[in-house]
Amino acid sequence: MSLDDFLALRDRPKAEYVDGQAIVSPPASSFHNDIQRRLANRIEADLVPEVHVRVDAGWRHADRLRVPDIAVFEAKEDLVYDDHLPILVVEVVSPSTASEDTVRKAGEYQSAGIAQYWIVDRDHRTLTIFGNDGRGWQQLLALDDDHPFGGIDVGEWGEVSIDLSELFG
Repeated sequence: MSLDDFLALRDRPKAEYVDGQAIVSPPASSFHNDIQRRLANRIEADLVPEVHVRVDAGWRHADRLRVPDIAVFEAKEDLVYDDHLPILVVEVVSPSTASEDTVRKAGEYQSAGIAQYWIVDRDHRTLTIFGNDGRGWQQLLALDDDHPFGGIDVGEWGEVSIDLSELFG
């Protein structure tokens, strides 16, 4: 279906639109939601108040509609799909979405110019943050149970301090 047909659906499912296909996602588990909410709250608390931290954020780019678990935008607008480039995006990897999140989306986010891509692997209890150097992703921070604390500079918007024990509960 075309993007216009997808957007015209009255009872549109929770889905991303990529290359003419609707990629439908089931509701996330409560553990996934807990991690997503805690991390979004931490990001919002640490960055400047002018940014807009969105959960299940609709983002439109190159005739694709993506819904990152968390996206941070420069401006606060009441939109379903934001056309502006996010400052950073976060995906909480689920077994059913692992390859989409870590391969296909990673390439799209990098080529679009998103500055940071955060990947939370709930099964392995890790958070890996990548920075976009224009040629690819470079690892900026990797947290796990052996190294649970860290901070990440998000440019002019501030620095986020992360404690995995808070994130994973």
